[in-house]
This record gives sequence, C-alpha cells and structure tokens, in this order.
Amino acid sequence: MKRRMWVRTALFAAGMTMMSACAAMADDVPTVTMWGNGGQEVRDGLQAIADAYNADPEYSKKAKVEVQFVVSGTNEQSLPDRLAAAYKAGETDTDFDLVVTDDSAISQILGVTAPDFFEKIDTSKLSNYDNLVFKDNVIGDTFIPYRGTAVYLAYNSDVVPEPPKTSDELFQWIKDNPGRFAYCDPSTGGSGYSFVCNQIYDQLPDEAMTSADESWETDHTEEWDNAFKKLADIHQYLYQTGGSVQYPMKNQGALDLLAMNEIDMTPAFANMVLAQKAMGTLPENIKLTQIDKPFMGALAGFTIPTIGSDKEAALSVIDFYISNEAQAIDWNKMYATPVVDPTKLEGLDHSDWIEQVNMDSLRFLAIGDIATDIRTRWADEIGVLAQ
Repeated sequence: MKRRMWVRTALFAAGMTMMSACAAMADDVPTVTMWGNGGQEVRDGLQAIADAYNADPEYSKKAKVEVQFVVSGTNEQSLPDRLAAAYKAGETDTDFDLVVTDDSAISQILGVTAPDFFEKIDTSKLSNYDNLVFKDNVIGDTFIPYRGTAVYLAYNSDVVPEPPKTSDELFQWIKDNPGRFAYCDPSTGGSGYSFVCNQIYDQLPDEAMTSADESWETDHTEEWDNAFKKLADIHQYLYQTGGSVQYPMKNQGALDLLAMNEIDMTPAFANMVLAQKAMGTLPENIKLTQIDKPFMGALAGFTIPTIGSDKEAALSVIDFYISNEAQAIDWNKMYATPVVDPTKLEGLDHSDWIEQVNMDSLRFLAIGDIATDIRTRWADEIGVLAQ
C-alpha cells in the first residue's frame, strides 16, 4: 500500500514538474504588444486574430500577442501622441512592438516622431508574403498591409434601382432628390472626409493623393475653391431635420439615417455596411456601389517602430496576420476586405459579398497635414452653413 502511494506521489510530482516546465517554456516566449486605433469593430478583428495566433501550435512558440487599442471618439491620448511622447523621451525599449493603422495615417505619426521612426521590414522572413495581392502601397518597405478599407456609396436599392455611376451623376441625384442624401461631418468620420476629398482631388493629378507637399494646396487654389463651392451648392439639398440641414456625427450616424429610411444614399465604409447587414441592423435592400472616380480608400497594416522591444517576434505576428487563416477570420469578424486572393479562403460567411468590396480600383490618400486643412476649411465654409 505504501509502495503504491509512493508511485502515485512520484508520478504526480513528475507530472507537476512537466507542467511547470511547459509553463516555463510558454513564459519564455516574448510578448509582442500590438497598438492600434479606430472603431470597435477593428479592435474586435485584431483581437480575434491575436487569439488564433496565441492558440496556434507553431506560432505560439515564437511569441504571445497582446492587443492595446485606442478607440475612436474617446478621451484617451491618441496613438500618434503616445508614440511621440515615447520617442521624444528617448525611450528605446518600449512595448510599442507593432503599430497597426491605415497607410493614410502613417505620415501623421512620422510628423510627430522622425522620418526613420519605422524599421525596414525584411519580407524574406515572412513565409506568407507571397499571399499578398496588395504588395504595393504608398508607404514603402516599412509597411505590410493586412486588410483593405474603402468608402463606397451605400444606397436603398428599393428606392434607387440605378445608382449614380459618376460624381457628376451623384451631385445631380442629390439635387433631384432633396433631403435624401447625407454625409457625415468629415472631422468625425472617414466616410464624410473621403466624400469631401474626392471633390478636391478629382481635379488634381494622381500624384497629389500621395503627397504631403503643401504646394498641392497653395498652388492649386482654383481647384480647392471649386471643390468647396460644389459642397456649398449641394448644402441646401442635404438631409434636414427641424428645418435645418444636418451633417451626421461619425460614420455610424449616416448609416443610422439610412437604416431608418431617413435618407436613401450615403458614403460609407464597406465593412461597416456588410457587418451591419449581417447583424440585421441594416436591411437587405441596402447595397454598395462605387463611382468613377472611386472614393478614397486605404490599406491598413503593420509597421515596426524602432523603439519596440523584439523585432523578430513582431515579424512572426505580421506573418500570421497575412495568412489565409487570419484573413478568413478578419472577414468573418468584421467583413474586412482581404489582401490575399479571396478564392483561397475557406469557411467564409457570406462569401458572395466579397464581390461588393472589390478593391481593384482602390485610390490611396496619404496627404499628411493637408488633411487637417481640409477638415478645418470644411468646418469654416460648409459646417457653418448648418448653424
């Protein structure tokens, strides 16, 4: 009896030793802290993929992923400001291991840090790099995209059987259907900002869309004046409540009006429309279309700050996020446009919807501080009309 008890005790002790060893091995892997900003749906998508990474038998041997996120519309210190504070304090071993944001926001971060703030990414260390169909981007070799994001025209197909195909047709539709179109205040939502930017950059050479050179503003006053005149001209034909034109707050504000049949058309982020259709908060008759020239879009992706703590481990996280498995997770979680061939993804919800978010005609917008000037001028010349 004593011998059996000793054997059981010995086996238990051995098992506990093995468990402790496994735990120690798990603790030995570095933690990669990923920092992002944006809407809650973006956070949920990043976290879902991070959970899959941490559960993967191979990738989890290389690192553990933690997601830190600054949700838009809160009073939290912005991500660029946090990065700037760490950089200016001379910190070189921080938990800013990965920064995930869209390519249009990178210039803002570089503006408050340094031109060489991000590491050049060695794509030879990314086994899934060949999966990417969006290898080209406006940032260069310090950026790897993991999802697409673009603004489309969301419309009530019961009321608008043939939506506008061009910007001119859209503006004519707005005038012919007073009160049935809205776009959100561009200082509160990217869909409204994209709508405003189209009016300016449709008149300028393509190179202007990816340049922060202020000469595109100072030397092209006629184009800028024309754009804001167009926006002022349609002001009286936009959605009204209480006898006054209203510019909805945030992207969601415009979609809420569409869902309640208060309007029939609005610029909107494709993934938001599809996610809300899947949840039933937007009806099936809401569809997406793109105009010519397309609304501005972007690629969201990863950069590795020079002040991070483990660059090799960070590469393994990037590699997982551009895997087919991770891309399918992101679609199912937030209907993010894949940056890989969607025909190779398995287990997709509403796979037929991918056709609605084709990004073959994606137009990038990365204009640095000019973005602030656009929002300020809109508030001074257009927003004030609603007061």
